Amino acid sequence: MSQRTTNYLGLALDDYRAARILLRGGLLAQGVALASTAVEKELKAVLALKGFYTKKHLNTGLLGMANQHFPGFKTSVDSDFIKFLGKGFDLRYASVDGPGYTIVINQHRTLMALDLTMLTIDSGITLRLNGEVHKTPLQNVIETKGPAIYSDNVPLKAISLEELSQRPNKMFELRVGENLRTLTATYETEGLNIVGKFCKTTDMDFNKRQFYLARG
Repeated sequence: MSQRTTNYLGLALDDYRAARILLRGGLLAQGVALASTAVEKELKAVLALKGFYTKKHLNTGLLGMANQHFPGFKTSVDSDFIKFLGKGFDLRYASVDGPGYTIVINQHRTLMALDLTMLTIDSGITLRLNGEVHKTPLQNVIETKGPAIYSDNVPLKAISLEELSQRPNKMFELRVGENLRTLTATYETEGLNIVGKFCKTTDMDFNKRQFYLARG
């Protein structure tokens, strides 16, 4: 068992808990930033099993490194969602150093994708010490149905997609223009739009009198 792997898994679980609390509470920008670091640390835990260590932040390149050693990731982990989380990490400073930056965050769709991604990566990890198999930190929490992870978790069947879709769904859109002029929109949708790519570009712009909200 790699000590670096177990340490990364503990850090990933902490960020995952915090990301879910923020996303469920409607703090979408903050939730996506921590969702990014949670998945980043989970992937680094997997790479540490193969003896690899990197300080790279989450992007498709980090996923590509994992794909080289675990080919199953290519079909089970959504690269578009990974790219979206990479943008979400950059959102922390976008309004002060990111002219041209744009993002659309869909609350419940992001939550479901985060849950599926974390569970998919973690389910492929087997920890052994002195020949004995040990559960990962996330697997232990799932076994005890810890509320921070279990509540409103569609992949864990704690709630159905239909039930979650009946709740108001928060949206956040942002564009940073020239001279760091910034447009944001926060609103709720009825129902849940899960069609299309995660990396959507907001229609909001400073040279338009009218624009369309993404609505999902």
